[in-house]
Amino acid sequence: MQSLSPHHYGRREWTECMDRVKQHDKAAYAIIFRFYAPKLKSFVFKFVHSEQVSAELVQDVMSVVWQKAMLFDGEKSALSTWIFTIARNLCFDVIRKQKGAEAYVYADDIWPNEYCPPDLIEYYAPEHERLKEQVLQKLALLPKPQQDIVRAVFIDEMPQQEVADLFNIPLGTVKSRLRLAVEKLRISIDVEHL
Repeated sequence: MQSLSPHHYGRREWTECMDRVKQHDKAAYAIIFRFYAPKLKSFVFKFVHSEQVSAELVQDVMSVVWQKAMLFDGEKSALSTWIFTIARNLCFDVIRKQKGAEAYVYADDIWPNEYCPPDLIEYYAPEHERLKEQVLQKLALLPKPQQDIVRAVFIDEMPQQEVADLFNIPLGTVKSRLRLAVEKLRISIDVEHL
């Protein structure tokens, strides 16, 4: 794990890193902090619209990661799932406390698509479990290359770079096939509900 850059970590490496954090390894925590803090700040800013509040929330999230490390279970979810869920919950708290905030918070405001790791959908949003079942039912409608990408990313929970390596294609191709597949599936599922 030492020779691998955190940008290339998979679920196993992040779980191992978190296991070291559970033993109060500050170096492992620093790796997690440096990797996730910028992503969290962008995620949080999307709906609090304040640099200062975003920075404070990131500190709060990372503090929880350190203090409650023992609650993380790598068998149940990826580290990204756990961290972004903590961030989401803290964001809900901030939204509730804001005076004059809208009475309703829409899911798209909390989980912008580009910041939603696929495994978050499976573990933390039961309504998406039904969507996952629908996707599996409609998978045969996609061309084989798109089926392979959807299975690898959403079913096998592989990072997109690993999928690119597995199929020996560029990361951009993985992203575009995934985008096309999701659009086709969305149209197919929407048509079924008309």
